[in-house]
Amino acid sequence: MGTPFLLERYRRDRRNLLEFLFSEGLIRAPSRTSIDLAGLDLDSISADYVLDCLESGEEFDPSEATRRYFDGLKYPIMLNSSSTNSYYFVSEPEISGSPPRRAAPRLSSGMKITTNGTSSQVAKHDNLIGRDVGISGESRTKGVATADEPSRLLEDKDILSLGLPGLSTGISDDEIRETAYEVLLACLFCGGKVHFPEEMKKEKKTNFLKGLRSKREGLSSFPVPEDSHSDFLDIIRVQMEISEATNAFIRKGSRLSNLREMNEQIDVPCISLNLISVLYKLDFPSERLRMQWQRRQANILEELLGSVNMDSKMRETLQILLRKLRSIEEKVSDVYDGFFEILSLIKRYASKLSSMPGKYGFQSKAYYRTASYQFNIKLYEKLLYSVFDILEDGKILEEADEMLEVYEFTWSTLGITQKLHNVLYAWVLFQQFIKTGEFLLLKLAVLEMQKVLSHKNDEGTEEAYISSLICSVESYGSKRFLCLVDAIFFKIYLWCCYQLEDYHLHFAQEKSAIFGSVVNLAVLTQTTSADECAENKYFGSMAGNIPEWKLFHFFIVKSIQAAFKRACSLAENQSSVELKHPLAIVAHELKQVAEKEYTAFYPVLCQKYPKSGKLAFILLHLLYGERLKPFLEGLTHLSESVKEVLAASNTLELCLAHKLSSIYGDNVDSSATKYVHPYQISHYCAPLVLQWIHAQHDNILEWTKRAVEIEDWEPLSSQQRQAKSAVEVFRIVEETVDQFFSSNLPMDIIHLRSLLIGIVRSLEAYLLHIVNQQVDVTMLYPSTPALTRYAESIYPFMKKKFVQLTTLEEKMTFQLNTLTGPKLCVKLNTLHYIRDQLDTLEDTIKHSWNLVQSGFGLADYFSRISNGKSSVDVNVNLSACNGSVDELFALFDNVRRGAVTTSKMMLDFIGPRVIFWDMRDSFLFSLYRSSVNSARLEIFIPLLDQVLDRICDLIIDELRDQVVLKIFQASMDGFIWVLLDGGPSRAFSEADVPLMQEDLAMLKELFIANGQGLPFDVVEKEARLARQILDLFALKADTIIEMLVSASEQTAYHLKPTTGGRSCANDAQTLLRVLCHKKDGSASEFLKMHYQLPKSSDYDDIPSKEERTSTSPILSDIFRDGRSIGGGIS
Repeated sequence: MGTPFLLERYRRDRRNLLEFLFSEGLIRAPSRTSIDLAGLDLDSISADYVLDCLESGEEFDPSEATRRYFDGLKYPIMLNSSSTNSYYFVSEPEISGSPPRRAAPRLSSGMKITTNGTSSQVAKHDNLIGRDVGISGESRTKGVATADEPSRLLEDKDILSLGLPGLSTGISDDEIRETAYEVLLACLFCGGKVHFPEEMKKEKKTNFLKGLRSKREGLSSFPVPEDSHSDFLDIIRVQMEISEATNAFIRKGSRLSNLREMNEQIDVPCISLNLISVLYKLDFPSERLRMQWQRRQANILEELLGSVNMDSKMRETLQILLRKLRSIEEKVSDVYDGFFEILSLIKRYASKLSSMPGKYGFQSKAYYRTASYQFNIKLYEKLLYSVFDILEDGKILEEADEMLEVYEFTWSTLGITQKLHNVLYAWVLFQQFIKTGEFLLLKLAVLEMQKVLSHKNDEGTEEAYISSLICSVESYGSKRFLCLVDAIFFKIYLWCCYQLEDYHLHFAQEKSAIFGSVVNLAVLTQTTSADECAENKYFGSMAGNIPEWKLFHFFIVKSIQAAFKRACSLAENQSSVELKHPLAIVAHELKQVAEKEYTAFYPVLCQKYPKSGKLAFILLHLLYGERLKPFLEGLTHLSESVKEVLAASNTLELCLAHKLSSIYGDNVDSSATKYVHPYQISHYCAPLVLQWIHAQHDNILEWTKRAVEIEDWEPLSSQQRQAKSAVEVFRIVEETVDQFFSSNLPMDIIHLRSLLIGIVRSLEAYLLHIVNQQVDVTMLYPSTPALTRYAESIYPFMKKKFVQLTTLEEKMTFQLNTLTGPKLCVKLNTLHYIRDQLDTLEDTIKHSWNLVQSGFGLADYFSRISNGKSSVDVNVNLSACNGSVDELFALFDNVRRGAVTTSKMMLDFIGPRVIFWDMRDSFLFSLYRSSVNSARLEIFIPLLDQVLDRICDLIIDELRDQVVLKIFQASMDGFIWVLLDGGPSRAFSEADVPLMQEDLAMLKELFIANGQGLPFDVVEKEARLARQILDLFALKADTIIEMLVSASEQTAYHLKPTTGGRSCANDAQTLLRVLCHKKDGSASEFLKMHYQLPKSSDYDDIPSKEERTSTSPILSDIFRDGRSIGGGIS
């Protein structure tokens, strides 16, 4: 309610401002004269033109102002500001999409440009024909033209024109609108449904007098009539854009006329003649408006009275009378009699026509229902259009139902029946839907059409009358003459055909509800079979003889063909820009078409045509297959463009197979199987894919070798402690795997096996390079000094003997120097990283392969359809395939085992590397040298602690305990080496044992690290042998000799140096070495007598880092024979 009144207030303010500008003399009048406001229609002049005259000082031209006003109605509303110009769209710009890329078409030389200044509703239709009514799909955003046939249809004919007979006088839409309002007021006034203010006062006075009389006479008073429809008249006036001034003189004319006193059916000529006879110059706000109104009434009379078949003399007389009526400017005294004489003659002529016998069972006074039906229909259309909000065309007023009830009072005057009302209201709703795209309007139009179809004719009378309302329509190159109802049905059907023949273009996916209503509307209005539209080239037998099936069969084929043409056109335009093969782009576009068909259109179409999905998807498959076949036959190698096409084609075929299978399974009509030709992508690309994989083998292996050869074995970062070469290798592997699975090409287990073999080869080459860099761990142990017996030096300055040693090769020394503790930590981290990444890679490949397997059941779907076979048991095939895949991944187990073996070898190496190579000077060759007191272990502990901190910073948490344990084991081996193979400079007394036990406990505490290091029980287990050896040094020499004799009698032995291996504390070798390093005279005598060992004072055992392990040359012959201690004493 508020919006129409707000609009009217704006118009009133506009008139007040214009009156102020003119009254103040701010606007120059022609020839320096004043401007007569009485002769100006302020509602019909351009405000922009007035402001231009005010700014430039030009003279004001009323005709130019009017022309500018009507011309402006054809363009969007503009707002001019200092920064830019803004304008309002009539439609929603978001729905229209982006602007087209193609250039605008040239204006044809034969095209007529309309400069008419009227706000004609019919003129607007030209811009609405073919509009996507706010539901356009994907192709508009890509600037691709629509299919040819519907476009030609819209260029040739105006679908939204009913083809009613033309109006000979050229009455404009605005004049028809004002006439419709006059007829409505006249009908309401004549029927007593509305009262005007003056009449209300008169009736109140009469009723008051009657009331007084009734009181005196004892009678009840008559009630005051209620003006039940006057409230809606203000809404209707605003909706029909009738100004207050115009409304005022029309109301006055209706009140002053004698229509209510007429006891007969009124008609439009009667209304017009009565208004002319009672309205004078002073009743109009301006002379210009009066002249326009009078000419309009004359045109109406000419239109209605001149449509009768009459002789030429009568027609000429009527035209003379109407011409005079137009030329009379005022009913002044000198022409008064002539005016009414002319008016009287016209009235008699109109009365004579209206009294002619009625047709089709109608009573008299109904002549104009059929004689001028086209004019009456246009008038009623204007009334119906007023139910739409003038500020928002897509909305219907809340008072629409009440307004339609008011309009029923015009039915008898305009010849409208219930059926005609329903069909015309449906037509108006339908046109407004096309203009605005408002879904509610379409739903209401469908309901009105259903009412028309369910309407029962009144014994043929109404049907005969409606059949006389003839319209001329064009249909596929031929002209037809249909009654009004059939013409509306046919026009709506033609529009639905245009939309549905390319529904992929005209309907967006989110507008499926609109699509469903258009489908229902097409079914309701179907007047032409599909056979008359075009020949069904594809799958014609699928639809059978059911007309509705044939219709939608035709729509689906046309729309799919149009979508395919757009995809091909788009591919040609974009292939050079995107550097892609056109077939790949076409396949991608058709996949989107299939998805849209499945989600948006099939649920609606299948209700009307159960085979719609089958037809659409098989047709898509067929059309693309015809383009793809020549390409496949010319394949020779797998280039990037070829791979794109094969992948896109395979994806499209799987997509179509999935859609068909989910809807129909394998139940496809035999009539369609002849159109199914599988692409056989796997047949063409299988050898090409295998060739590509083999090429990737060499590529990965080359990159792997290059990466590992330049590796410096430094950690990648503090968080990523593995070598960067391993990261690079797995990056290359993962890229290859991604390319393999993202290719979307059909593949089988042979391709997967070849891929895995290439990965395993590269990783094995990486591990082999690490192994080849390793050195035998025995090279780390120092040479064993000569075994001697303890003896004090008598001559300190006597020249001492040196044990003959073997030095390491320079190459071996270089390798040992490169295998530092930090680098070994990085290698261990890298081997662990390889195992983790291998597990991740396996899971990734299995997951991707499972996704590939999910399409195995669809890969041969079209082949089964074409051969008429049933579906295979996919689950059985998948189970067998999964078993084979698990066997293939056993190849990765070889890499895992290799990584574990290499890690174990490096763990065994890192401990001796730290203790026996890096710290031999500070530990092996310094500890307890000369005496225990002067070279305790506490000197060595801080250095070892630094080494452990450095290693713990580099090694990952998962390997830390293993590496620290190996270093602790090597520390124990080094400690035992000092005790048993320490050389001539080391001799221990029983008093030294407590000190050495303290040193052992200190070393254990270092590795336990207050519970943060190795477990206590593990440390105790590893230190047990060292503790037992210290216990032997605490025994008396005689006791040890007895233990040695007993051990030598029980086993035969060969004396060997200790090289890091573990031995028993009670075996002969350990006992013998304890005696050799025991500072005791009896032990020295025993060794001299039985083993002839030289004195320790005769030898010097200072070694160098280049020494390698060697056996003492002095004792080699003694232990070669394996003699026992008892055998040596004879």
